[in-house]
Amino acid sequence: MRKTIPILFISIIVLTGACYAKDSPKVVIEKYLDAVRNNNYDKAYSFISKTDTTIIDWLELIKYIKKITPPKLTKVIDLAHRAVRQEIVSTSVGGNTAIVKIHSRIPDMEETLKVPLNPEDIKSLLDRGELPMKERLGECTLVVEDDTWKISMVKGISSDQAAELATDFAELILGKDEAKRISREISEFVKKQEKGV
Repeated sequence: MRKTIPILFISIIVLTGACYAKDSPKVVIEKYLDAVRNNNYDKAYSFISKTDTTIIDWLELIKYIKKITPPKLTKVIDLAHRAVRQEIVSTSVGGNTAIVKIHSRIPDMEETLKVPLNPEDIKSLLDRGELPMKERLGECTLVVEDDTWKISMVKGISSDQAAELATDFAELILGKDEAKRISREISEFVKKQEKGV
């Protein structure tokens, strides 16, 4: 009986900590996805755990890509972000950890850019609901930090995919020379990230 009381007490404390986290895991993911979709990376950072730099590196890479690319390409990247639609499929909470599964519909930009289009044409396709889309499943792991749910891991698009997609867009929209320049700059940025510079 004496051993049962401390174990029960510890269990209640752990479960209570998860229950008193400010926003639910689902709300945190919704706010994070909305911030990324609207290119508000500073707000997106506020939902990320201190325990994982992978997500922050990915957000920094997107910010960097948008900084070094011409406005014509940046408009396409912004349109692609805004066109993404996510639906939270399930949320499971166990103590101070949560898993949120997400179903995404993302623009199939490779298919869209097979026919040379300018950003206005792509926006028109998006507005009419005719932009080719593809399905993707993702998963986010969250942990409680300082009484708040924070995202500690995202399974889905990686920084490698983001860099490759930006380079492909650059080649299709701007030409091979500009794409090579952007690719070089992205590679240098990623190397610096890996070295912690």
